[in-house]
Amino acid sequence: MKLQFLGLALSIALIACSTDKSAQMVFDPPSVDAPNNSPTGEATFSFVQENILDRSCALSGCHTDSEYPNLSAGQAYGNIVNGLSSSPDQPLINPGDPDNSYLYLKLVNADGIFGSRMPKSSPPLSDELIAAVREWIERGAPND
Repeated sequence: MKLQFLGLALSIALIACSTDKSAQMVFDPPSVDAPNNSPTGEATFSFVQENILDRSCALSGCHTDSEYPNLSAGQAYGNIVNGLSSSPDQPLINPGDPDNSYLYLKLVNADGIFGSRMPKSSPPLSDELIAAVREWIERGAPND
């Protein structure tokens, strides 16, 4: 009897301790903070305009109609790609060469820039957004 009781108690304990592992699995959705919402997506000018320039630069008192360069939608691309900067040796965006693109250097607060890091009076851009700008410039800064 004791042996049967011990066997029954052991069986109950094993059943009680077992779990349905499929109910415990958690699947994290992909990050939506990555450029183009895809970790392997190309950074495009459309992404840069929408997620950086429109949100952090083309604001009242910053880079709109009255402040060079105008970074408003429809104006920014023509103003920055090969556009004049305060450094005579570096255009604002030098297609294919982020390390010689003054706008990029302002975003990363590189040595030799005039004034302060951009966006001015705001927190720095995230590493992901800065990487998107760099990738877009490295791709030749296409108007895509």
